[in-house]
Amino acid sequence: MHWGVGFASSRPCVVDLSWNQSVSFFGWWAGSEEPFSFYGDIIAFPLQDYGGIMAGLGSDPWWKKTLYLTGGALLAAAAYLLHELLVIRKQQEIDSKDAIILHQFARPNNGVPSLSPFCLKMETYLRMADLPYQNYFGGKLSAQGKMPWIEYNNEKVSGTEFIIDFLEEKLGVNLNKNLGPHERAVSRAVTKMVEEHFYWTLAYCQWVDNLNETRKMLSLSGGGPFSNLLRWVVCHITKGIVKREMHGHGIGRFSEEEIYMLMEKDMRSLAGLLGDKKYIMGPKLSTLDATVFGHLAQAMWTLPGTRPERLIKGKPYKPL
Repeated sequence: MHWGVGFASSRPCVVDLSWNQSVSFFGWWAGSEEPFSFYGDIIAFPLQDYGGIMAGLGSDPWWKKTLYLTGGALLAAAAYLLHELLVIRKQQEIDSKDAIILHQFARPNNGVPSLSPFCLKMETYLRMADLPYQNYFGGKLSAQGKMPWIEYNNEKVSGTEFIIDFLEEKLGVNLNKNLGPHERAVSRAVTKMVEEHFYWTLAYCQWVDNLNETRKMLSLSGGGPFSNLLRWVVCHITKGIVKREMHGHGIGRFSEEEIYMLMEKDMRSLAGLLGDKKYIMGPKLSTLDATVFGHLAQAMWTLPGTRPERLIKGKPYKPL
């Protein structure tokens, strides 16, 4: 087995390739709104000998052949990234005058709205609030390195909580207007449980335990002949980052069974809070419904046959 070594990205970037440097990756792959850093790692991937490629390189030692192929792959990747950079520079500025432009990741290959709970939350909120908007799937992150983010009248806002506050102030919408002080406090507490705890159990299920299935759904626009390789590399980079971030969070220090136990507790808490009500906080929609939907939809649509989907459907567990 021969191995190639390299770095791949589906978007243009500038990387310092000296030792012990930090390369910043931002959490689009895991749907997180928080930036990640990737330190001093080298990505290695197996080279399969399609059509006798290795043999066609003559009688040089295997390590020289691997270097030849790695160098060629890096040059090709560099050419592709340069092309992407030039294309982006040629894109015209988006006119956001009196229009909400929602920047989010590309739709997955299987028709699921989004692999990001936060992007799906934001789009759901806009639909619930009956606010006209335009999706933009360019893949460009906000100045804070976040996704999703919006443009409105040339103002840019990122982070779903800040986006919602901004829209409430500018457009006068408020999905929580029917909530009293106590209900607003409960809504915020549940939001933080979902986004700061339950989210990580979903990320583990998506990007660690069911990585191969997630890789099939991942859409890398413009990847061309490198799409499969980029998808493979991005997914395995993401797996490592998610595991490291989960360890820093604390939840990743538990076993797989314990992580799923925490997931089930969160999901049953949400089910108990909903009860017989039409919506989580009562008879009318609230912002919390968009938050919960953005996360539970991942279990229903992006994790078929997994434990969270079976929990929702009640197979073989008591249904939520």
